[in-house]
Amino acid sequence: MAFDVSAINPLGFGCMRFTGREDNTISTEYTSQMIDRFLEAGGNYFDTAWAYPNSEAALREALVKRHPRDSFMIATKCVAWGNYCNGPEDLEKQLQESLQNLGVNYVDVYLMHNLGGVRTAGFEKNNAWEFVKSVKERGLAKHIGFSAHCTPEELEQFLQDYPEAEVVQLQVNYLDWESPSFRERECVEIAHAAGKPIIAMEPVKGGLLANPPKAVCEILDKEMPNDSYATAALRFAASAPGVAITLSGMSTTEQVEDNCRVFSDFKPFTAAEQDAVKRAQKAMEESGIVPCTGCDYCAKVCPQGIGISGSMTALNYYINFDDAVAAAYQLGFVVRFNAGKKLPDECIRCGACEDVCPQGIKILDCFDRIAEEIVPHRKTSVLMK
Repeated sequence: MAFDVSAINPLGFGCMRFTGREDNTISTEYTSQMIDRFLEAGGNYFDTAWAYPNSEAALREALVKRHPRDSFMIATKCVAWGNYCNGPEDLEKQLQESLQNLGVNYVDVYLMHNLGGVRTAGFEKNNAWEFVKSVKERGLAKHIGFSAHCTPEELEQFLQDYPEAEVVQLQVNYLDWESPSFRERECVEIAHAAGKPIIAMEPVKGGLLANPPKAVCEILDKEMPNDSYATAALRFAASAPGVAITLSGMSTTEQVEDNCRVFSDFKPFTAAEQDAVKRAQKAMEESGIVPCTGCDYCAKVCPQGIGISGSMTALNYYINFDDAVAAAYQLGFVVRFNAGKKLPDECIRCGACEDVCPQGIKILDCFDRIAEEIVPHRKTSVLMK
């Protein structure tokens, strides 16, 4: 059975960012409220992964146990990079844990998770695609494919190596659309030309585009006054050729309401809006904002337990507001007190974080900047003492 995108609402619920994920606990009651509102608005596609802490279990409680199985679709993923997979048997273990966590007998879509760069080697070493095909053959997944943060050349190779892939999940956002580091437009065009339905991930860049610098806000306020900054980013991704589903990592009912409102009467980007986001992208680049999405793949491989994404949040606060004292407070609160993580000055510079970062961030350089420009102000910030 082919992957029928006509049966899927174009707004997908990304389940990486459920409320409480920082401490691996998620409010079932609040998640249920978000999911109920999403379903009421016609949404039916949920994207999670074995590697998202407690996300699958939260879906079991808030969705699977409370709604008919035929009223929604669930996509989940297997991981073969980092320390997650030391052999094919670990892939099977992940699958069985996912099914148990979700409380289902099958998933609608099963993906290899985050191909690209050095991460690809783990999938090749463990023959992951043959495993994923076997998941479908056993009736444990209706459809299969892969997600990737990759170059166009890598994507072309993946499409050759995995011809049975029914769907491709790619990063699509206006900040990286023409970026020489990401080349998202080229990747989208390649997948579209290959006839693969595209699931757009990170359309809001992990929330970065929902709260952009002032210069970006001024551009979007003028050209798209009826959109929030987040829905402007979502509409951009959903307007790209071949995009069938646009994922939004929603963590509040307000976000669900805002996103569902836009997709209930979806209007593709106009030429004027396309021009506006080009100017917004340039303004964002000139701001120097660190393009961290908060996925925390870096933290999962950090041997020191450093709060890397929280550190990037503090650095971006400093870049946005030029307030080193407040940034030092952010660093102490977000990283050490709220998340219970270590600070960047305990980094041993092994570089493992940079190897797995889908955004290609030079994390160690960011740590250097934090040490030089923020940490000296810790004496005036009680949470950094």
